[in-house]
Amino acid sequence: MKRAYQIEMTVMHQYARQLLALGVFVAACTCVGMGSIVAAPGVLTCMYFIMGALATSAYDEQNGWGLFRLTMPLSRRDVVIGRYGMIATIGLIGMVAGLVGGTALAAIATVAPLPGDLSTTFGLTQDNIQAMVFSCALCAVIGSGIAAVETPVYLRFGQTKATQWIPMVSVILFIGPMMILGATGGLGNFAGIADALSAVSAFIETPLGAITSLAVSLVAVFLILGVSAAISIRLYERREL
Repeated sequence: MKRAYQIEMTVMHQYARQLLALGVFVAACTCVGMGSIVAAPGVLTCMYFIMGALATSAYDEQNGWGLFRLTMPLSRRDVVIGRYGMIATIGLIGMVAGLVGGTALAAIATVAPLPGDLSTTFGLTQDNIQAMVFSCALCAVIGSGIAAVETPVYLRFGQTKATQWIPMVSVILFIGPMMILGATGGLGNFAGIADALSAVSAFIETPLGAITSLAVSLVAVFLILGVSAAISIRLYERREL
């Protein structure tokens, strides 16, 4: 298992560096477009989870790497667990990079004059820090959820077939339930949850709430990836390469 994880990290370390440059550019454009710095850490976190899963799946198809890897003293179970360990590691790296980068940019904006009202908007304030932490928490759950859906499909069908299945699977899992609830009037049954959500939102806006949301999201990430890994092991063991 450890060897499989090390192989995955060796394959991905160079791509992770390249993804950082792309993530910083996307995060910067997002911040300027939204007029807020709070989304920057979340953008990097989400990108690392999603693109990490996609990049490793694509690499399997290059030069027959997926077949060659199975000639090593690794079981298919080890390969899957190593893959998910890499996805979790890459995602956490994106989260740390986003928080560090966002905090550094906010500190610079606080001491250095920026065009327009950017110094005030991007300033290192308690509200901005709490919002950046919550942004990471929310985007970590979203990114890991998407990676958890993509990875089993890629491991079962391979890159070529998976690109045909992923859109349909995404619609069924993420959009389909909302369409059904909207068409049947089921969304009205959740109206009573609004008060509870307001209370949770008020708690998240506190320093303790922001930290708690991050801790809960990390637990959720590992649960999501753990369930997905269990499914992927079964699917990958049945795949004929």
